[in-house]
This record gives sequence, C-alpha cells and structure tokens, in this order.
Amino acid sequence: MKKISIVALSVLLSACASDTYITDVTSDSYKEDYKVAEVEKPVVSNEGTADGITETNVTQSNEEQNVVKVSPAAEEKMVVKKSPEAAAVVIIPPTAKQVAMNPRYGFTIQVVAVGSQTKVDEFARMLPNNTNQPVWENYKVVNGTKWYTVLYGDYATRNEAKEAISVLPTEFRNLKPFVKSIDSIKNSEFPTLNKLN
Repeated sequence: MKKISIVALSVLLSACASDTYITDVTSDSYKEDYKVAEVEKPVVSNEGTADGITETNVTQSNEEQNVVKVSPAAEEKMVVKKSPEAAAVVIIPPTAKQVAMNPRYGFTIQVVAVGSQTKVDEFARMLPNNTNQPVWENYKVVNGTKWYTVLYGDYATRNEAKEAISVLPTEFRNLKPFVKSIDSIKNSEFPTLNKLN
C-alpha cells in the first residue's frame, strides 16, 4: 500500500511539473429567461389628449354642469380677514406649579474642593452674600475619600458664570474656580446639592 501511494504521488507530481500535462476543464452555465410583461397603452383620443376629452366633446351643457360659478359677493365672504389686534401674541408666564415641574438647571462656579465639613462652612461664610446668589455644597467620593465642593451662584449661561468668576474676591480667584453645569451634577453619581444660604 505504501509503495502504491508513493508511486501515485510521484506520478502526480511529475505530471504537475511537466508542461505537457493537459486537463479538460468544463463548467456549467445557467441561463435564466425572463418574461416581459405586456404594458397596456394609455387611452388617448384621436385628438391627442390623455383623458379622452377634446374641445369638440365639450358642450355648453357639460360646462354648466361641471363648473361652479361664484358671485363676487360670495367670494368676499369666503376670504378670511384678520384684524391687526388678533395678530398679537400674548405670552403668559408659567405658573409656580409649571416651574416646579421643569426646574432650570443652569451653571454654577466650583470655588474649591475640601476634605471636611468645617472648611466648607469657612469658605461659604467668606463668599460674597450681597449678590443674592446661592451657595451650595456637593459631596462626592473619589478613591475612597469624601470630598466636599463649594459651589457659588446660579447662572443661565456658561458665559455669565465665567464673568462672575472675575468679580469674585482675589483669594477665591487664586484658587482657580471653574464653571460647572448644574445638570452634570444632578446627573452624576453624587447628585446631592445642599444649599448653605
């Protein structure tokens, strides 16, 4: 058995190595015939219009049956006229209940991050309180350590908050405060904001 397979392998290899080896290659092809659907031609009159109605088919009685005539007085009634007072839009402010349902989350300034509640209270007392801006604390745990952040103000836009940083006392500007989105705090892992004033 071994001798036969060795001989067969050597014959096969020699046939592949020679340039006189000829093989017949055949392939099957498949042709698919499609039937073409017959398309009906549109109805066209002898006059060349698509709907079969020609000017010769229109009579006075056909025209009177199919045309609605409106008198000028009736046409005036059909036009809607708006008075200039009706065009004014009245804007009604939201009710207290609506405001409570959709609170506005703006921007605030993170003044400092400290490691104890007593330092939070110290910084909160030092912040200006004559501007009617709220002061908050927010705590979070970073690498197992509890940090308290002191946040100052509630501003509608990021630019308003940036401008407010420039009017903070110098000792707070030296701490490099930055603008923070209240929405990002509310959606964070530690969403608690405690108002301090």
